Amino acid sequence: MGIRVAGSTFAFGKMDLEESCKIMQEMGFDVVDVGACGMSTFTDYVPQWFITDLDDTQGEADHIRRTTEKYGLEVAELFCCDFGVNINDPDPKKREWSQKTYEKVAKIAAASGCNSIMMLPGMIDEENGQTFDQAFDTSVTEYKRMVDVAESLGIHCNIEPCIFSIAWQPENAIKLCEAVPGLALTVDYAHQTQLSLKADDIEPLHDYARHYQAKQSAPDSFQAKPDEGWVDFGRMVQKMHDDGFDGFISVEFVSAPEVIEAGWDIRKESARLKEILDEAVAAAQG
Repeated sequence: MGIRVAGSTFAFGKMDLEESCKIMQEMGFDVVDVGACGMSTFTDYVPQWFITDLDDTQGEADHIRRTTEKYGLEVAELFCCDFGVNINDPDPKKREWSQKTYEKVAKIAAASGCNSIMMLPGMIDEENGQTFDQAFDTSVTEYKRMVDVAESLGIHCNIEPCIFSIAWQPENAIKLCEAVPGLALTVDYAHQTQLSLKADDIEPLHDYARHYQAKQSAPDSFQAKPDEGWVDFGRMVQKMHDDGFDGFISVEFVSAPEVIEAGWDIRKESARLKEILDEAVAAAQG
């Protein structure tokens, strides 16, 4: 398969799956990450949610399959983040609710043909006295269970080492993966760019990556226009190729309040980034 460029159905705000898949097709994508993130703690940024009955595994999976196939799209990763509760919340009742919800969503992901489900590493609940070590250890325990669930269904569990999380620093993301056999990363350089890290600092994450997302970024702009930020996509994709990566890199600009207020056309900027990535993949793979 090599490296393939995917789209993100959740790029356009609170849009249903049908409409977003139609846009993906019109933009020339043939594979997508699907958004099931409308229950998450980041709904201001990624509100897409189309699941109506978490207990109807086959019905919900059929909806994803029918809709994506209608527009000639394969599915790559189910993008969830969390379910409104940090995976490592100090409250065991909240964590158990999160795990039960995850199990239901993972079943839908597997039945719909997704390769993986993407979650977030967890934060530190400083207001309730949680320390970094406590937050990290709780995430390890929770993710061991999540990985077991995913692998029992024939899919993978990935985490995005995202901004403000316990895995924001590359060394902590690596430490988390090494503590949880089977856990891997969905890498998006934009998050580490907010730490003013550059490629040399971020590239160690590649050894633990199972999926990639792409948005241009700069330390003062989480989302920067495709030709204006710090991320060198040519170098990024070349390293993916040199590493023998076989999978997807997804265009992942999202309709965040700040870029909408700035007058961005998300479809236009996503199309330009797709062009940059397509060129980088062609150059790397020959």
